[in-house]
Amino acid sequence: MNNLAKKGTGVRKFFWILFILAFAVTGVTNFAIDQQFTWFRIVGSALILGGSLLDALLFSKNYRVIHSVSVFTVLIIPFFMVVERTVNNYFLDTPIHWLWPIGIPIALIWIAYLWINIGIRKILHWNMGSCLGAASLLAIPTVIATNTIANQTSVYNIIEMSFITIVVLLSLGAVGLIAGLFMGKYKKRH
Repeated sequence: MNNLAKKGTGVRKFFWILFILAFAVTGVTNFAIDQQFTWFRIVGSALILGGSLLDALLFSKNYRVIHSVSVFTVLIIPFFMVVERTVNNYFLDTPIHWLWPIGIPIALIWIAYLWINIGIRKILHWNMGSCLGAASLLAIPTVIATNTIANQTSVYNIIEMSFITIVVLLSLGAVGLIAGLFMGKYKKRH
């Protein structure tokens, strides 16, 4: 193992030691205050999700984005489940069940969005400009679907409410695709 790899391993170990300490401190604090684990369930779950995402993003040797999206895909719905159950059990008099009608559909929409963008890059081999343009354009139906589900209203109302967002995403998409074309032409010449 070379010196750089040893440093990377040491940094990764230090990273996880900090997360374990944060996990332990918040757990002990919650138990000391409430004599049970209430809000710690949310904080602990968030630490697991965040730590796993950062670990994949910072310490994966190859395919960092794919590893991060894989972690997000696996952990986001269990995280939402913990949040819903904890809030309903400890903080609300009348439970609100939002996971199945709102949380899971929105999570699945964004998971699909992320994987489609990865597919565009990996399968179609588009350059970064074209990929960013496509990601901006794909964000439009993703945002509309998310807001339609979250606000429980019609698509027309969401388009009207999100008009500025849609215009910005269209503009970013056009700029990205145009930049991608120029990047492709430049690469062919050189």
